[in-house]
Amino acid sequence: MKNDILKWIMVFVLAAGQSTLTGAADDLSIRAYVDNTVIGLNQQFTLNVELSGADAGRASNPVLPGMDDFARFLGSGSSQSFQFINGKMSVSKTLSYHFQASAEGTHQIGAVTVTHQGKTIQTEPIPIQIRKGTGAAAPPASGQPQEAPAGVTPDGDDLFIRAEADKQRVYQNEPVIVTYKLYTRLNVASYGLTQLPETAGFWTEEFPLPRQPEVSREVLDGRQYTVAVIKKMALFPTGSGKKTIGPMGVQCDVRVRERSRGVFDDFFNDSFMLGRTQRRSLQSNAITIQVNPLPEAGRPADFSGVVGRFSISGSVDKADVRTNEAITCKIVIRGQGNIRTLPDPDIRFPTDFEVYPPKTSIDIEREGNTISGTKTYEYVLVPRVPGLQKIQPVRLSVFDPAANSYKTLQTREISIQVARGSEPLTTVPSGLSKEEVRLIGQDIRFIKTRSTGFQRIGSAVYKKGVFWAVLLVPLLFAGAAWLYRNHLNRMQDDVAYARSRRAGRAARRRFAGARANMTLANQKTFYAEVSRALTGYMGNKLNMAESGMISDQVRKDLMQRGVPADVISEVFDCLHVCDMKRFSPAETDESEMKVFLQRSEKALSRLDKALTR
Repeated sequence: MKNDILKWIMVFVLAAGQSTLTGAADDLSIRAYVDNTVIGLNQQFTLNVELSGADAGRASNPVLPGMDDFARFLGSGSSQSFQFINGKMSVSKTLSYHFQASAEGTHQIGAVTVTHQGKTIQTEPIPIQIRKGTGAAAPPASGQPQEAPAGVTPDGDDLFIRAEADKQRVYQNEPVIVTYKLYTRLNVASYGLTQLPETAGFWTEEFPLPRQPEVSREVLDGRQYTVAVIKKMALFPTGSGKKTIGPMGVQCDVRVRERSRGVFDDFFNDSFMLGRTQRRSLQSNAITIQVNPLPEAGRPADFSGVVGRFSISGSVDKADVRTNEAITCKIVIRGQGNIRTLPDPDIRFPTDFEVYPPKTSIDIEREGNTISGTKTYEYVLVPRVPGLQKIQPVRLSVFDPAANSYKTLQTREISIQVARGSEPLTTVPSGLSKEEVRLIGQDIRFIKTRSTGFQRIGSAVYKKGVFWAVLLVPLLFAGAAWLYRNHLNRMQDDVAYARSRRAGRAARRRFAGARANMTLANQKTFYAEVSRALTGYMGNKLNMAESGMISDQVRKDLMQRGVPADVISEVFDCLHVCDMKRFSPAETDESEMKVFLQRSEKALSRLDKALTR
């Protein structure tokens, strides 16, 4: 019996696996790109063909177009990766074909084709230019960002910003999602916005983005780029006609390699000694949007300009109450569109209800390319007369651009049974909450009968120390709060001041990491952490990027700040030991690392005293 059960389980598993493979037989896509579209004569370039999908591993080899007129084939290679998402296998296979440019001029790499399960899939042609001369060095086929070579200024095709709108034609108050993408084939150390896009005529909602942008890969004109989304927003046009979204300005620091000064510099020195950055100013394209006016046909008389897909609901917290007992009526509008500009609902409350101004709350959700959310109105009501009271349905007229039509939404009718209460009719002042309204008529003021603590005549309160202490303490707290606020403002506005204040804490954290790796097996990590502690401290104190610090410049700046020469020499000697130990095959013991850590901490302490005195 047990063997039969196992047999049926195996049959079921095999059948499930067969059905999965069969259903994914058509799951295959192909794309082609080159590592550079501008190539020097007799230089090498690589044509990459990427097959992806569940059938990528079983697909036949692609058929390349004829390229004998302008290129000579050198060789090929391939790589393959597997990924499982929700139980489904995805395969990515990249085949790299290496060529040597042999003829000048403008050429075109034709479509690459793959035949799979009787279907032919092909890529788009790729234009390339072959020029006479050395040209710029091509990045590797992987498409990873590279440092610009020494003495070479990156061209506009290697680093640029593109603004994209999800729609070019919309109705008034219909959202347009604008995304700003940074395309790069270089190593971008940092970036900052220098000019915000001009959005006159639009209501703007920003999409929150992570502090560290997520990157992806895209192929444009046959070249692969690393792409990062640096800004995303939803724009709601407030009027009709042609609207222009102005360009956005960005400043990027591109990491550039320095020429080394000797054979041993290349071996021992890292980016702290050799790296520098080059500043690039970029500007995105402007975007023109055609905004159509809302149609007149079918427009409801009470339409107030709401555009989107919405729903409306109404409710009360209790339907059976007594007179003078406060209740809450809640109106909720939720959906996709400009939530913030929704008008207050037109509600017809019974004349026997005392109604207080609503408390309004807004919850905005930004996901994908959609702006949605909820707007809630809470009214405090106090019935004054017993009987059956009704709140009439609340109407909301909207225009749905997806359906290209007007719709009128409404809540259900709300019935409230009011019984006579025991409390007398009380006049209620405005501006009270529901809980405060509930207590009206119950707050009896009793006459105080306890002793009031009489004082002898001639005893002045201001002559006591406690009086002055109570008077001065708030002033001291206010002064301390003012100083702390100035400190926080300076930390936000003054980058050099903020980095200088955090320098010591960052160095201590690095030294703690070095102490945790003070073992024979982790000696490389130990010396790397000590090196980062020293270079990071000097970079923060001098307001320099660690990747762009040059030893001669650092020495000069430290001497200008009055640091003694022996202190500077000791710090750089420690850095030299770190470089030697990190790249030398020789091993060291824990006692030597302990002594060196103490030496480095002492050198940094002397440097800190010299800089802060």
